[in-house]
Amino acid sequence: MGVGRSASGRRGRPYRAGAGPAARPGVPLHQQRVGWLLRVNRLYGPTERWLRLADFAQAFQGGCWPERTSLYQISRWETAAVRVPYLAIRRYEELLALGSHQLVAPIDTIYRYAASSGDAAPVLNRGPERSAVTDRLTELVEMAGSATAVLTGVEWDELTRRLAAAPEIVLSPRRAWTDIAERLLSETIVADGLAWMQRYEALSRLLAHPVGQRAAVAACASLAADRTSQVFVETVGALDASGHPDANRHVLRQLIHPTNDRAQFGALLASVRKLRFGHFAEAEMSRLVTIIQELAFDSTRREDVQPLAVELLRCLPESASAASRMRLRHLAADPALHPVLRAGRLVEEEASQHLVDRVRNSMVAVMPRDIPSFRDDILPVLLDEMFASPVFDVRMYAAITVSGTPYRQRLAAALSAELAGTAVLATPVAPAMIEALRLLGGAEQRAVIERLVTASGMPAPVTVAAAQAIGHVGGHSDDRFWGRAIAYHAQLWGRTRLPTNAAALNGLTYGLGMTRNLVILRRLRADDRMPEQVRAAAAWWLNLPGTVYESANQ
Repeated sequence: MGVGRSASGRRGRPYRAGAGPAARPGVPLHQQRVGWLLRVNRLYGPTERWLRLADFAQAFQGGCWPERTSLYQISRWETAAVRVPYLAIRRYEELLALGSHQLVAPIDTIYRYAASSGDAAPVLNRGPERSAVTDRLTELVEMAGSATAVLTGVEWDELTRRLAAAPEIVLSPRRAWTDIAERLLSETIVADGLAWMQRYEALSRLLAHPVGQRAAVAACASLAADRTSQVFVETVGALDASGHPDANRHVLRQLIHPTNDRAQFGALLASVRKLRFGHFAEAEMSRLVTIIQELAFDSTRREDVQPLAVELLRCLPESASAASRMRLRHLAADPALHPVLRAGRLVEEEASQHLVDRVRNSMVAVMPRDIPSFRDDILPVLLDEMFASPVFDVRMYAAITVSGTPYRQRLAAALSAELAGTAVLATPVAPAMIEALRLLGGAEQRAVIERLVTASGMPAPVTVAAAQAIGHVGGHSDDRFWGRAIAYHAQLWGRTRLPTNAAALNGLTYGLGMTRNLVILRRLRADDRMPEQVRAAAAWWLNLPGTVYESANQ
């Protein structure tokens, strides 16, 4: 597989993952990544003029930023010596000709995943609210409760930010909190890209609000308990943003008595941050460890739950029983689980390093300019997390971080080139790459995902991952593709009843729902040859209010 310019080209020697200095001691990793995101956008932005830091600093005053700013101040932001303020990020967007909140949204997302869930306010402080707070808040609350009003991502940001600034607020009528939570959750699960990041941050704030969290937790729990619902992982996983006892209770319920396998996986994901931030009480911990132990040894869930459960158990050695620790040692003989047990990785470090090197060098070879003075030590770390972490959220947030930079298109092209070959498709990395393309891929990568949906002889995880990704990758699939893909998997399912084909049909139905293809959804709902869960999924998507779709795209 080619990697762009070779080591003898003007880009210099191939970069080795793991080379370079370690993370800066004393500086939080998420803050370093925010500074990195700003720096990469400036260096590889639309003009070479901003390569010179002094020129960028000289132009910084203006627009939304009223103050004179020195190059030393910008350097401190970009090296994470100090936290960059909100308006400075907006000024980066202006100078780099980026859309509104194109940097703010991923930075909010980076901060939120790293932060404890104790505070509803955004970590990226917007500053004090201006005048007419009450009137504007009332207007936004009424819009959220309306069946016809459209709310943009910026308005959800403003609404939840104003609510966070009023921790003891009383809304009238009493149902207002429920209306806001249910509407926001509905929009979150059908939004994509920037719109999704804005709404997921808003939902996380609501889940941490002293008053609003009860309604937000109840909305997530109710949707997760609905067997006709079609979005379980995200709905249950969102409960990691709340330390409320109700959130803990619902996560444990979905672990022990799940609505389905996807809801259980979402609960396991939620447990990652809940354990990190100490949400569970002592009595809850004993129940949690027991179910994690059971899932860690469930070989029928090798593609999703088992590696994640093994990783959680690996990080809780003092909580596992002696018998479980002995059984874990037996799992070390399993080549798929050995790297998870040994180092918390889906693949061995050496294999991942070779892949990271190859992808990284392929990307850098086609960047718009050569910057000899810039040694990027963070990109290979993000790539390694994206490919090798057994925790889905870690892989996703690594992809989100890169998606906020000019690396995005080059990485998407490199991943699609890897997936066009055969070597990577038989490895655990292939589904992780496809997952990343959900966030990074544009129209150019859609053909690769379409091919993988119906390619014969593919490992089951590759087929399912491709079917689940088709609703997110950029571009548009015509009805001929949808018809062929549905017919292919429906025929195989009718003959074999294999769960792979049923899961692929579910993924395709999800893609049709995300792209609002009502015509084919109606056909699926009426087709008695389809699995019942597919027909139910089509009906669920068709029943979503049009206003939810319209708002979720704003």
